[in-house]
Amino acid sequence: MTVAAVYTRVSTEDQARHGYSLGAQVEACRERALALGATEVQVFADEGVSGALLSRPSLTALRDAVATRQVEMVVVWDPDRLSRNLSHQLLITEEIERAKVRLEFVNFEWKNTPEGQLFYALRGAIAQYEKEKIRERTGRGRLQKARTGRLPSAFRPYGYEYDPGTSLLVPKPAEVEVVQQIFGWTAEGGEGPAAIARRLNLLGIPARKGGRWHRTVVRQILANPVYTGVFHVNRWDTAGCSLNRHRPVGERVSPSLRPEADWVPVAVPALIDRAQWEAAQGRLAQARRLWAGKGRAEYLLSGLLTCGRCGMSMSGFVGVDWGVRRRKYTCRRSGAVGGDRGWCGQALAAEPLEEALWRTVVAWIADDPGALAAAGASGADRAARQQELAALEEALARAEKGRANLMAVLEQGVVPAEEVAEGLGRVRGRIAELQLRRSDLLAPRTEAVDGREGPLLDRFLADLREARLPMGERKRLVRELVAGVSVDGRRARIEARWPGLS
Repeated sequence: MTVAAVYTRVSTEDQARHGYSLGAQVEACRERALALGATEVQVFADEGVSGALLSRPSLTALRDAVATRQVEMVVVWDPDRLSRNLSHQLLITEEIERAKVRLEFVNFEWKNTPEGQLFYALRGAIAQYEKEKIRERTGRGRLQKARTGRLPSAFRPYGYEYDPGTSLLVPKPAEVEVVQQIFGWTAEGGEGPAAIARRLNLLGIPARKGGRWHRTVVRQILANPVYTGVFHVNRWDTAGCSLNRHRPVGERVSPSLRPEADWVPVAVPALIDRAQWEAAQGRLAQARRLWAGKGRAEYLLSGLLTCGRCGMSMSGFVGVDWGVRRRKYTCRRSGAVGGDRGWCGQALAAEPLEEALWRTVVAWIADDPGALAAAGASGADRAARQQELAALEEALARAEKGRANLMAVLEQGVVPAEEVAEGLGRVRGRIAELQLRRSDLLAPRTEAVDGREGPLLDRFLADLREARLPMGERKRLVRELVAGVSVDGRRARIEARWPGLS
């Protein structure tokens, strides 16, 4: 029994230009294999995959079948179906020949002789040259069309529709109003993409495809200069990016910004004025600096606060009330952080909550400083510290892994850098917070002896005598005494870290 493998590949441009489909290739290759004596035919087909890629699902399966001697013959329509890259084509051919598998083509006579190999290589080089010339001509035609004031492709930014008759963008009235609101809320109200996404969802305004708004979509709108009245063609070098969906993550190509001199401007109807655009960019730049750790708001209860309604953790964010930025704590199921995981809705002003907890902590120490010193020196304390240290190490490992994953995404360019920066800022803040707590746990401590207060208590009392402690010192002190805080509206339950505190 002779098993033949038929390999076929077609991309959209191939089918449009040459008129052959996968079905036509399979039929022709099957007839060729049967004519050569094959008794069984296995088909390996890649549809919609460019010949410039070596990593193709069916081609990889074929190469595995050849390497394990599962087939005795490989039949292909044409050498450029194997690859449009000469080096890849020769590599695949060498693998087939090395496995002593017969290689046949329908419309090309392959001979494993010096002359045949030379002609085969020349044929592959010509196919690669033809592909590059097609790409060059296509790119030149796109630029020429842009220079005449028309868009070379059917771009449809939110707020516009593409008119195929004129190759121009025309405003879409229902979306124009939303775009103007988004820029107004950012430029004048100081709202960020996440807050705007929540607001649009609460107002019942659907996104373009009828779904919910997400901060990434809002950020893309705010960063797009098309709304000022100009669309820049040839702004990005995206060579190879269209093949990313077929590539492994580590091999994907990132778009790169071309020099501004290479951009071709195409006039489009402006939806906002330039001043509003500049104001919005200033707000976004300020937000990026905050997330990078420059001037970011600090939260006394970060990592300690949980929602008494649903049990989820609560995190800090800066909200805008009537144009004034205020620190708040929000449940992670409220949509302020995370995503669509249900709705809780609890959000609390940070200042009153922090002041109430600080008064409680001060009262604990003032009521019984000796008990506090004894608690800090007890064996239970040391055991609790070891347990907390182990949990901290695990949390740090997870945070470091998250940071590494975000850095990998940034390097691969799958997501715009400004979007990754937001997540990196949060992760770095979390790592710094965990490292600070770990340093406190690992610092040498002197136990109380004969009722005398140790250095730890002396430090606490010295801090308390200050009129206004820095936030970092207050956070350190709170973490020495408080294990957690649960809040439901006006009711708060504080869990002390040491026995005897109440």
